[in-house]
Amino acid sequence: QLLAASVSVYFSYGAGMVMNDLVDVDTDSMHGTKSSRAIASGRISKLAGWTYCGVLSIVSLVLGCNIGSQYGMWTLSNLGIMLGYALFGLQKVLLVKNVLCGWLAISPLIGAALLATSGGIVGLDSVATTSKLMRLAAVGFPMHLSREILKDIEDVGIDRGNKSTLPLVVGERIAHRIAYGIVGCVSSVMVLTPLYWGMFGSKYHIYPLGVAVGLSMCIRASLLPLSEGQRLLKKSIYVLLAGMIGGLLAQ
Repeated sequence: QLLAASVSVYFSYGAGMVMNDLVDVDTDSMHGTKSSRAIASGRISKLAGWTYCGVLSIVSLVLGCNIGSQYGMWTLSNLGIMLGYALFGLQKVLLVKNVLCGWLAISPLIGAALLATSGGIVGLDSVATTSKLMRLAAVGFPMHLSREILKDIEDVGIDRGNKSTLPLVVGERIAHRIAYGIVGCVSSVMVLTPLYWGMFGSKYHIYPLGVAVGLSMCIRASLLPLSEGQRLLKKSIYVLLAGMIGGLLAQ
């Protein structure tokens, strides 16, 4: 079940990423770096992209339903949300794309939590495991949301007149402060909340090391030029999550 769940969630994640590239193909084709993407550059046609999405979605749904009705419904709802996003132009609505990308990023954690709840992960306390996975997601989602806001600041020239983004609504400087304000709030919770230290602590001090390195990277990212900063922020997210996961595995 664990293998099937992993394949299912990553196939649905892949379908969502391809859908995102399909709906953004016009703006991506004008972007300095995104224009080299397979669909934006024309190396892969829209028809081939949608066909690939369909195959990924069907396989993901079949595997999800095979695991159980709850997991199958969660998989179906995820795919439905992504399809609605693609078909109804929701990427143009303020913060919708940011929230969806954040959700897709943590969807493997949510899927694992559902699997643990249903008893699909043998040998683990389902309640404790679910709680830990959800706390991982609670860190990952806002951090990815902040990164998406920074990417919108970088794309403000292309997005103007095409979609509504936070930098276009409140201004680039305020959006930048909001993005790193979110990072600061999450970091404060990780550092100051005893629950996180108790839940992810281990005798090898992996969690404190992950927090120290990850937060240093976040601070450094805030001082770098926008493009470099958001890439470093992405790496810092993975360092923080790796510290949390490493702490769990070392317990």
